Formats: sequence, structure tokens, C-alpha cells
Amino acid sequence: MIDTHSHLYLPDYGEDKCAAVDRALAVGVSMIVLPGVDVSTIEPIRELHALRPEATAMCVGLHPTDVKPDSWSEQLTRIISEAQSHSDYVAIGETGLDLYWEQDTLPLQLEAFEAQLDLADSQNLPAVIHCRNAMPQMLDLLESKRGRLPHMVFHCYSGTADDIDALRKIQAEVMFGIGGVVTFKKSPLPALLHRIGINHILLETDAPWLAPTPMRGKRNESSYIPYIATKIAEEMKIHIDEVDHMTTKSAKSFFKLP
Repeated sequence: MIDTHSHLYLPDYGEDKCAAVDRALAVGVSMIVLPGVDVSTIEPIRELHALRPEATAMCVGLHPTDVKPDSWSEQLTRIISEAQSHSDYVAIGETGLDLYWEQDTLPLQLEAFEAQLDLADSQNLPAVIHCRNAMPQMLDLLESKRGRLPHMVFHCYSGTADDIDALRKIQAEVMFGIGGVVTFKKSPLPALLHRIGINHILLETDAPWLAPTPMRGKRNESSYIPYIATKIAEEMKIHIDEVDHMTTKSAKSFFKLP
């Protein structure tokens, strides 16, 4: 299994970050993808990757809630330079739009997001996309760039069945990150799994947030991926080995992992 979205490098883990990687390896997680959120996360991501290079892969990006009026342009310039000067990143992200936490910065978010889509396309890298309460704006932007988009995964997917169809009209092979939310009692995600299809699902934790049931309320970590895979298997009525095989195959292809 591969955790395609985990922030194990954050201060939440402190000296426990390597142990958290090792706990994931012990339960069958073979790789952990580390998305960036701003310039300050470049160094800690590289530090953890240097400590566990066989088990981690790096991304670089500017998260929409970190698009601040007084600093976003400088941060974006640094992130573009970082991606262009290093060949060891597997994706650009996480990037995207967020109108849950930040409504006033939408024009800046759109500009930063489009620049990172262009960066991913120019570097032949996929994009890890965050979209919260902003699907109409997201679809408008993606439609305007149809044919000039990188491969995309919608991390922690929270849209509707109609949104899935709309996204596929823009890019047929778009992927969907499914994490702990699928295990929550009132989650709408289980009803969408067949619409998405096992071939287009990537497993993720979004650690340290959104720990799956029965760990809900605790600090999340990549070793909890089996809970998510088990729930997907139950809902789709397939064996967990098939979930493991198909999502691992998709993750390796999407991120060009060994």
C-alpha cells in the first residue's frame, strides 16, 4: 500500500517522524508521499526524505490557504525555482483552491494555482490538488486550460458524483484521493466509490489530520492506511488484496515511483 498524501514532516511528529514511517512500513505501507504546503516545508520534507529515502517521496507546492497577499508571489517564485532546479520531486502540490478558510484571497489563489498547474505541466509532473468549497471555480479554471493540464489527483476528495463526471469531461484519467473520511459514520464517500472506480482511487491519510475510524480523534499517521483500504474493500465488495494491488499500481504510475 502507498500513502499518497501524508505530512509526517510537520512539528506534530517531532522526533517521532522516523518512527512513524517505520510503523507504516511494519503494516505494509511501502511508500509515503510528502506534499509541500509552502516554502517553510521544503527543508523538513527534504530532511525526512534524507532519513528515509527508500520509503518517502517529495512534492513541492503552495497550499491555497498559504496564499497570503503580502508573501504569496515571493513564495511562489521560490517554489517554481525549487521545482525547476531539482529532479527528485514526484509532484507539484499541494495546490488548489480553498473557500472554506479563505474567501477574500480567491483571485490570488486562482493565480497561484494556475501558475502551479503550468509548472507541473512544464516539468512533466502530476499535480496534487486541494479543493474545498470551491468546485465551481475549480471547474471553470480547469475547463479554460483543457488540453494543457498535468495529470491530477484530487486529494481528500469531497465533491459530488456530478463533480466526478464534470472533472472527467475535462481530463478522463483524473485520480481521487480517498482517506479517513470514507470511514466516518455519516460520510457520503462510500456511495461514490463505485462511481470513481478502483482504477482511479489513491489511498491517503492526510496525516496528522482526519484519522480513520477507529482512530478518529487521534493524531493520524501513515500506519492507519489499512483501515482505509479495509473500508474501501468492504464498500466495493472486493478483497483488500485487490485494493492494495490496484491502488499501489495506480500510485506508482501516477507519481512515477519505482
